[in-house]
Amino acid sequence: MTTETAASGTGVLAAALFDMDGTLFDSEPLWDVSLADFAERLGGTLSAEIRRRVVGSNLRDTARIVQEDLGVAADVEESAAWLLERTRQLFALGVPWRPGAQDVVRSVRGRGIPTALVTSSHRVLVDEVLAQLDPGMFDTVVCGDEVTRPKPDPESYLTAAERLGVDPRDCVALEDSRPGIAAALAAGCLVVAVPEDGAAPAGGHGAVVAPLETVTVDRLISLLADRIG
Repeated sequence: MTTETAASGTGVLAAALFDMDGTLFDSEPLWDVSLADFAERLGGTLSAEIRRRVVGSNLRDTARIVQEDLGVAADVEESAAWLLERTRQLFALGVPWRPGAQDVVRSVRGRGIPTALVTSSHRVLVDEVLAQLDPGMFDTVVCGDEVTRPKPDPESYLTAAERLGVDPRDCVALEDSRPGIAAALAAGCLVVAVPEDGAAPAGGHGAVVAPLETVTVDRLISLLADRIG
């Protein structure tokens, strides 16, 4: 696979690639709880600035950033493991869809377009979410602990495209965070940013910004065709 970002390809939508946390699923409030618990465990309080900063980050970086902010010299791997288990407990209680997200995925699948879930979350968290869904909703799933270089590196998106047997330049990726947007753009995908507040995340240059409720299959197809011109 290539990481070429030029607007090339067939212009035909070959696959839709979806981020999980904050894009399809309203899991960020659950992360709010586990991160606050993590900071409290370290003897401090999670600041709003650090909470914003870790959105879209991989687990190890998240643990490290919180520890550095609190001035705590703890083992990062042990901290990441604790945070992972606390978050898994919360996910097991149920993770709701974001408004409009389920309709988008089902409509894509209804048109016979392959789908992938491409997330920075670890497999144990993803499995908790998948257990709450209809079987086979995604043709492949790429988790953060299943790649060597997590987002913002394009490896996860390139891996998803390769598994589906498609050119990433013929894929549309839905993302909500700066690392995710950067990863998908670097892979060559057309990126639709669907942040909860409707504004493009900083560093999201090159992505189409759209409220999730307005995303349709026809719009995704049109956006990709327009990129080819």
